[in-house]
Amino acid sequence: MLKATPAGRPLEPQPHMAKKSDTKPAPTPLPPPSATQQRAIAIAKQNLSDRIPRLTTSLETDDKGGIANIGAEHSDHDGWMARMQDLFGSNGKNFPLSQLNQILQVARAANGNYDKVKVNALLAAVEGAKPTNEVQAMLAVQMVVTHELAMQTALRSMRVDQIPQFDAAGNMAVKLLRTFTMQVEALAKLQRGGEQVVKVVHVHPGAQAIVGNVTTGANGATGGGGANENGNQPHAKAELPAPSTAPMPQVWSPDAQRELVPLASSPGPEALPDARRGTRQRRA
Repeated sequence: MLKATPAGRPLEPQPHMAKKSDTKPAPTPLPPPSATQQRAIAIAKQNLSDRIPRLTTSLETDDKGGIANIGAEHSDHDGWMARMQDLFGSNGKNFPLSQLNQILQVARAANGNYDKVKVNALLAAVEGAKPTNEVQAMLAVQMVVTHELAMQTALRSMRVDQIPQFDAAGNMAVKLLRTFTMQVEALAKLQRGGEQVVKVVHVHPGAQAIVGNVTTGANGATGGGGANENGNQPHAKAELPAPSTAPMPQVWSPDAQRELVPLASSPGPEALPDARRGTRQRRA
């Protein structure tokens, strides 16, 4: 390597400067998991081995961004289709395919490409809801779509820098999350057949609580005849103990015994005074 010198002096060779090495230092090896972590890993692996794997699908797109092939990731396409029908709670193929198309539209990006990871994630969420018929399956698909929109809206509220935009995105995210909660409750109600389990805690006088089912009379009144001293609260059926013939124990007073208060009396009977008022003479 040559270096320029002041005028009149020849170029002098300079020692070669060593270049920085392009090789990166080897990363520091991580420590092995502790004994507690190893037990947690063993439990997790056992749980995964016992868990049924979720349904997944292969997805291939063409040059124009359309779907070229969609189906099973293995050779048993009929078995994959049977799982798809069971996932959406339907015996036919039309309904599962229609719901799969709805999920594909949600998993499609703005550039027109389909996100295979998102498609399989949404299918796993629908399978986790365990729909048993078409109505429950439609509600489960609505749930996953609502959740996806809520997450996108919440992320959009984090990227804006103006208060009106933040309020609009945040309010929409809250509405979607509330809708998701209502959908979960509606699906749970459908799956238990519309039955509601009500547990009533009734506190009787004396701070005695009884937990049981509600029993009401013909006109909505509780209990039997007589005055209702419980404020029209529902009763729970309870069996009273059998009456006992044993004498009741004496109840001692915490106060010491005192002398009796003497009463005023006379040695014999006396006439009672007239209760009428005395007569007054009228003025002329």
